[in-house]
Amino acid sequence: MNREIIAKTLVGKGKLAIQEKQVIKLEENISKPLGCWIINHKYDSKKIDKNIELNGTYDIQIWYAYDDDQKTNVFYKTITFSGVFLISWKNIKTIDDETKQKVHVIKYPTAVAMNQMNAHEVEIVIESVYFVDVFQDSIITVNTIEEEKQDEIIDEEIVMNVNPNYLTDKKE
Repeated sequence: MNREIIAKTLVGKGKLAIQEKQVIKLEENISKPLGCWIINHKYDSKKIDKNIELNGTYDIQIWYAYDDDQKTNVFYKTITFSGVFLISWKNIKTIDDETKQKVHVIKYPTAVAMNQMNAHEVEIVIESVYFVDVFQDSIITVNTIEEEKQDEIIDEEIVMNVNPNYLTDKKE
């Protein structure tokens, strides 16, 4: 005998690798860039047609020297990013088009290169990698084997599980 079960099923997987160059304009005439940090990484995903889109932000902090390496300062900026996952879809019978996606960060946004362009500009190369799992309600057909033992009737179960001495056992 076959039975149909409705379950959340993995219907697609995808990967998104982002590499972007950011040119940051600074106010002072910098001598040289000293370091870069990326913090406060936030993101959200949504389904658009058959694609999953990722949108997010992170804060970039650039430490640099100026005034002929006599002083240092830190520059702060919030960067927005977006991308579309390359999804591999499975051919599974689903109930509706409503999906839930779970994004996994494989490589957080990281500054992999930093170059001084001129006295006011620094170019930073930022890389990040994400995976997504897409779930949907689907119908799974399973083959069941009927056992010879029939289900007990609920009344019989109650009689079998009732302790008639429950109140008297407590007093002793």
